[in-house]
Amino acid sequence: MARLPSVLGALLLSASLFTQPLLGTSTTTTTPTPTDDKVQYCQTNISTGGADFCLSLASLPNVTTSSHDIYFHLTVSRWNANGWTAIGTGQTMAGALMFVVYGDPVNGTEKEPVVSVRTVEGHRQPQPIEDFGTVAGKGFDVQVLASTWKEAGTVPATKGNVKVKRHDDHDEHPIIPAAGTKTYVADVLLACYSCSLWSSGPATWRTSISAKDSSQPFLWAWNDRQDFSGNFTRDAHLEMHRHRGSETGGYGFFWADMTRSVLSASTDYVGIPTTSDLLKILSVVPSAKMLSTSQEPMSASGWLGKLTSNPLPKTHAFFMTVAFLILFPLGVLLIRSGGNAFQKHWLVQALASTFTLAGAGVGLYMTGRRVPSTFHQWLGLAITLALVVQVILGWRHHMDFLRIRRRTWISYGHIWLGRWAVVAGWVNVILGLLLSGHSRVDVWGVGIFVGMEAVVVCWWVWRAAQRKARAGRNGQDGKGQMEDGEAESYGLMARNGGAAAGADGEYFRLSMSEDDLSSSEDEEEGKRRTGSLGVAGK
Repeated sequence: MARLPSVLGALLLSASLFTQPLLGTSTTTTTPTPTDDKVQYCQTNISTGGADFCLSLASLPNVTTSSHDIYFHLTVSRWNANGWTAIGTGQTMAGALMFVVYGDPVNGTEKEPVVSVRTVEGHRQPQPIEDFGTVAGKGFDVQVLASTWKEAGTVPATKGNVKVKRHDDHDEHPIIPAAGTKTYVADVLLACYSCSLWSSGPATWRTSISAKDSSQPFLWAWNDRQDFSGNFTRDAHLEMHRHRGSETGGYGFFWADMTRSVLSASTDYVGIPTTSDLLKILSVVPSAKMLSTSQEPMSASGWLGKLTSNPLPKTHAFFMTVAFLILFPLGVLLIRSGGNAFQKHWLVQALASTFTLAGAGVGLYMTGRRVPSTFHQWLGLAITLALVVQVILGWRHHMDFLRIRRRTWISYGHIWLGRWAVVAGWVNVILGLLLSGHSRVDVWGVGIFVGMEAVVVCWWVWRAAQRKARAGRNGQDGKGQMEDGEAESYGLMARNGGAAAGADGEYFRLSMSEDDLSSSEDEEEGKRRTGSLGVAGK
């Protein structure tokens, strides 16, 4: 997240004088009590090697900017100096206002946890925000009001064996701390002044945040492996978080009813809320993981936002899913379907290849032209390159087949490369689902569909091979008759090869499946058998 400007410390006093009058001017003398409408979300999985943090928040109207000041109280559990935890606004990393917490609680409890405020345009490494006012307009500011390490006890003993499965390709297993390991908590209080201005600044790519939203989306991310090697600066490079898909997922989403976050000066605090007031108001309730929050949208507009958010990954998934789950398998079936099989085959495969190239282009754009970092990305790149080779092999195979009427090594290369590309595409679609955080139900559903599709395709290929074998046997009479009276018919280029034959036009007129065509080798074998029978008869 963003680096807090070094000049911010010098301007803190003047900034506070500007913002404090905007926080409220109640003169009531009521005792501060926690608000009844607390907004809180927690992940508490440290004993099983998972993310462990809590976020509670509150807001106050800012009459000067016609916006809201939002206060975030973030507690992050740690048992070593590795990794980081982040909370962001919206449903996408791109354009989110992110708060990243990291540091060394074991050897540096006297030091403050690092709070880095970051954002990013696109799917790239989030960068620190250097100047808040320039980024989101006059009045917008983020300040760290409190940041301390606290000892929190020890990791409790677990009942039985802890079995945590991973379902992605980013790293192998979660790191589970041993029972009795000392734990610490980073206790952070942040003030986002005129926070609603974040989405109304000069850039239109930012996610929105509003204290009036009854279904405000948030995202979180977590990494427990990065070794900072003592470099706990606010602009430190952040390694990729874990991926979702299991109990120890590395990121997730939640939605908050922000209308319940608005504080009341008559009941929540006396005069202007101080840091101690805010820490009391926003104290975490251990017995409740979610208060006025949900892991799903809480309104119709929230669901609509979920469906329309993150368009690039969804576009990439659409292209690749249609290509490998529908079009490529359909092309395999069509080349063995008879009739205008070849024309259908190349048209469908051309469309599938176009979808694949479009999906690959979107994927490359999302990564910002960086070197692939996951097996899913490497496999996708390999499949895309293989399809380029596949197109060349297919064209060369067809031209040779029209000339010599039999398959060559190019033909078999085209067939087997195509088969393995389809299988690899199936695998990568499932890896993409895991990488993007889909539920186990989604992954299993697609996996079952792929399994059924594989059975159908294999059966169809086997059936076509059997038909071809029977056609070869029936070809002993020289007529090449197929079962059920299905005659072989060829849309051939003119045998004399002359220009008047329209060879270029005939290229796309092959009207029979190449698997149903008796190659010249089959025909020669039939002639030899016929000849030998004739000699024997004599």
